Amino acid sequence: MVYRGKPGLGCALCRTRRLICDRRRPSCTQCLRINQECSGYRDPNVLRICDQTDEITVKVEGRGTIARKHRKSPSTGKPPSSASITPPPTTIDDQVMSHIFTYYVGTTRVQGLLSYLPHLLSTNPSPALQATIKAAGLESMARINRRPELKRAAGEEYGRALVATNNALRDPVSAKSDSTLGAVILLGMYKWNACSGLMQGWSQHVRGATKLVELRGMEQLNSETGLELFTLVRLQNAISGVFRRSRSLAQAKKDKDSQPIEVFYDILMELHDLAVEVDDAAMVDDSIGTLSILISKALHLDTDLRAWAMSLGPHWQYSVVDTHSNPKSRPHIPLHSDTYHMYKAVGVVSMWNHYRQTRIILQEMIRSMGLRLWGLQGTSQCQQIVFDSIDTIKQMTDDLCASVPYHFVSGEVTFPAVIRLLWPLFVAGDCAGAEPATKEWIIQTLELIGNTTGIQQGIGLAHMLRNGHTRNYIPGT
Repeated sequence: MVYRGKPGLGCALCRTRRLICDRRRPSCTQCLRINQECSGYRDPNVLRICDQTDEITVKVEGRGTIARKHRKSPSTGKPPSSASITPPPTTIDDQVMSHIFTYYVGTTRVQGLLSYLPHLLSTNPSPALQATIKAAGLESMARINRRPELKRAAGEEYGRALVATNNALRDPVSAKSDSTLGAVILLGMYKWNACSGLMQGWSQHVRGATKLVELRGMEQLNSETGLELFTLVRLQNAISGVFRRSRSLAQAKKDKDSQPIEVFYDILMELHDLAVEVDDAAMVDDSIGTLSILISKALHLDTDLRAWAMSLGPHWQYSVVDTHSNPKSRPHIPLHSDTYHMYKAVGVVSMWNHYRQTRIILQEMIRSMGLRLWGLQGTSQCQQIVFDSIDTIKQMTDDLCASVPYHFVSGEVTFPAVIRLLWPLFVAGDCAGAEPATKEWIIQTLELIGNTTGIQQGIGLAHMLRNGHTRNYIPGT
């Protein structure tokens, strides 16, 4: 009798079809997708004991008997029936759905960007939603597995998804549905994976999703799925004016640990207003008085950001691992320094990097205005403002780089977490305060992410940093 290890813990359907089971309760998402009753999950402490006496005896005596067992029969030329066990076939649609659920939906403990999909598929699996899922899934699979035939199929499916989504948008009722907004978000995800430029195609879909959020109004926040979709679009386009109108109700519907996110978005709204003023001043009124006022506003906003970070509770804290004093803790990936961060969850590291990216952009605004004011006044105070901005940018960049190893060594980080890392890394590498060695490390990290995950944006952003990039996303420059 031989102990063969713990049995597979998924439901019966997932074990039979060789699919990854997320073991959600009361039903796993694979069963929800096809409207099947979930059988439940096996006890992980139950041992599977099999009588393998003959098999072990053969192994001890040599491989000869095994070879004879699997030798083709002289009469039929086919292997005996006992050797013809093959895994059940799966369709490409099953493979795509399994891929999407594995990399983008996540689990109850570690949710991905598309955690709302199971509910949409069980309540409103519209043609637009199904087509966009297939397009995005095929493109992602093609990049990860480097299979050109899947990329061609993804392009064809993307065309069908555009037609289906446009048809849904023409109907006043379906245009406001969760399913249609989910489809538009997935079209953006397809572009994110497929394109290596500066996300023009992705940005178009984000703007489309933002318009839909505005069209859907306050009612969209009355359901859990509607709130998830709203939050995801806001993550992609955080400073759009539409979110100011819906912010208060969204805040009321968040749990206690999510309240800091709402406070952070309040600060982003103020940054949006300041950015408009800075852009206008750069074109119309770049005087000493105007620059002094705008720099003062920007410095007060940065103080608010620092106060926000210091006010975060235990759920949002992270630890610093020192590999110099503890060499065994050094991960098998290139490090930016001898220390790196470990976080409690994907959402925590993503929020911190969003904060760091925001402060880098704000400090770039201050540095740029400080240089112009220094040229007009030539005072030591202006010089100090510029130097302080560069120091803050360097600190935020170092902290952002220290967060990268967590995405590779924690064992809990999902594919979408790496996607959220790309743009903050690009901003850090593109800022004027980036040191050459740090910029090169960021470029190599973006290339590593692009080559290991197949996300073309990683390769594209690394290419832009190598060739030099004008910081046209920095207000006032």
